[in-house]
Amino acid sequence: MKTSSKSKRGSIKTKLIVIPLIVVFIVISSIGIFSSYFLRTSLRDEMENNGVYMAERFIANIEDNYRSLEIINDFLDNKIKSAGKMVMGNENMLSNEFIKRLAEDLEVEQIIYYNSDGVAVYSNIDEYIGWKADKGHAVHNFMISSDKELMEEIRKDSESDNYLKYGYIKGSEGTFVQVGINANKVQELTDSFSYQSFLDEISQDEQIYYGLFVDKNLQVLAHNNKEEIGIILDDEGSKAAAIDGVLFTQEWYYEESDVNVLDISYPVVINGEHIGAVSIGLSMDKVQKTIKNNIIFVVAIMIVSFIVLGFILFSVSNYAVKIITRLKEQMQYMEKGDFSNDISEDLINKNDELGEISQAISIMQTSVRDIIKNVIDTSHSLATSSEELTAISQQSATAADEIARAIEEIATGATEQAKDTEIGVLSISELGDIVMKNESHIGNLNDSAERVNRLKDEGLDVLKVLVEKTDINSKYSEEVQQVIIDTNESAEKIANASEMIKSIASQTNLLALNAAIEAARAGDAGRGFAVVAEEIRKLAEQSNKFTEEIGTIVEDLNNKTLTAVKTMEELEDIVLSQTKSVDITNSKFAGIAEAIEDMKMAINEVNHSSDEITIKKQDIIKIMENLSAISEENAAGTEEASASVEEQTAAMEEIANSSEQLSVIAEKLNDQVKQFKI
Repeated sequence: MKTSSKSKRGSIKTKLIVIPLIVVFIVISSIGIFSSYFLRTSLRDEMENNGVYMAERFIANIEDNYRSLEIINDFLDNKIKSAGKMVMGNENMLSNEFIKRLAEDLEVEQIIYYNSDGVAVYSNIDEYIGWKADKGHAVHNFMISSDKELMEEIRKDSESDNYLKYGYIKGSEGTFVQVGINANKVQELTDSFSYQSFLDEISQDEQIYYGLFVDKNLQVLAHNNKEEIGIILDDEGSKAAAIDGVLFTQEWYYEESDVNVLDISYPVVINGEHIGAVSIGLSMDKVQKTIKNNIIFVVAIMIVSFIVLGFILFSVSNYAVKIITRLKEQMQYMEKGDFSNDISEDLINKNDELGEISQAISIMQTSVRDIIKNVIDTSHSLATSSEELTAISQQSATAADEIARAIEEIATGATEQAKDTEIGVLSISELGDIVMKNESHIGNLNDSAERVNRLKDEGLDVLKVLVEKTDINSKYSEEVQQVIIDTNESAEKIANASEMIKSIASQTNLLALNAAIEAARAGDAGRGFAVVAEEIRKLAEQSNKFTEEIGTIVEDLNNKTLTAVKTMEELEDIVLSQTKSVDITNSKFAGIAEAIEDMKMAINEVNHSSDEITIKKQDIIKIMENLSAISEENAAGTEEASASVEEQTAAMEEIANSSEQLSVIAEKLNDQVKQFKI
């Protein structure tokens, strides 16, 4: 509704200014037009009759000139043929002296005799002897043609400034002669008889602004303005006279002389053949002067009326122009990004359309200034958050490196533990063999008992080492579990920071949208700010994209951390089970020691003890197999933990790269908003 109201007021204002001027112009112009019409019509008819007379005189002169030039050309052709035939008739006795005497007797300018290869052999001009025409030259073209003779039109000699008429006659053996007659006077006569000569003559009349001759192809062959010769015309008058053969008259503006002319196009028919048309442009100056004198009084009234009315309209519009100029200067400041200059109160307080425009610009300036302030604050917050995110990523990467080193140590311990377990299994197997030998060799019981005692000591040493490795494994497992828990906490911090950045990016995008809306309201003056707002919006969208990528990475990191924690918990249970198995093994070895002592004290109970040892041996083998399986599970667990840590390290690197890109975006955003003055 507001836009419609302004448009209506603008339409009324236009009517108040334009309609009075139009009414005054129509009334006064009508008086001048009707009073001058009849004078102009009579003068134009008289000019048309004069133009037709000059065109008919032009055609009569051209017909006379055509007949004269035909007679002259026939005479020159016959003279050339006579000279050429005399040369070709005396080929066997030709010499340069003969050619020179013949040229002098016949009063011809040049005689050149060519052999069948086109080389000048004899000539009355020594410089031409030995000369050979290049391809494309008239001499070369005649030589390769099948024509027996050829008469050229008068042309300018290629070696001098003279005009010559050349003719060629060919002999039976391919030899030929070239005869040239000086045609300077003939050319002068031809030039004086030409279309151009007549047009130059009639154009001396001040009332004739141009004269031209155009052929049936509408190409200008002659014109009093030499620069126009050769152009192709396409106007209606030229087509009617040169092609259709009818008289055509028209008035048009002759731009070259800045005047209106009456163009008379008359068809040219020579010897019954329609060859083109002549066009004569007669000056309309007399007509214009007559009309001008007739309407001077009318024009004077018009000038006075326009001056008075123009003064009134100027007084009214000058007020609006001054205010619009001040508003334009204000918009130019805003276009350059300077929003610190406020619109003066006298413009805002005006009670008209210009006052409303001033108020709207002032409101827009305030809104844009607030938006820029919010963008600046947001960009600072974005930069701070990206720096914090980078620091957290670096801490997480350091923690991941520590986890990797701890897992490597655990893997080394698990490998050594597996080797010790294999040694224990081997020792127990050997113990079983000894027990079986004890059953078959009672006589060697004492020796066997000593060997069993020695093997028992070795088994205890192995168990002692196994206990130490188990303690170390348990310690490193606790350290790895604690590091993984710390990594999980760091990932949660990164997720919180990413959410905060995403919120900031969303707010920045909203601010950029508001800025674009305000710039659109400002029109052309706000176009530069709209470009900046679009750049801010793109940066905000990039920030939002990076925060989404960071969120995905953090979520994946949390899942992998939980998996690692679960794996370490399972590893802790395995270590506890392993410790219990070691304790059981230790107690079994103690029983073996007691059995050996009993064996020494009671040989008669050897068989019974041997059976118990066999049973105990089977138990120990099972325990050692369990220990071996536990060691293998420990090794597999450490490999899985190592893979998880490597994935966490890669995720930390991606987070660090994203945070660096986010920092660069924040710097660009700061650079964009620095160009504004608020």
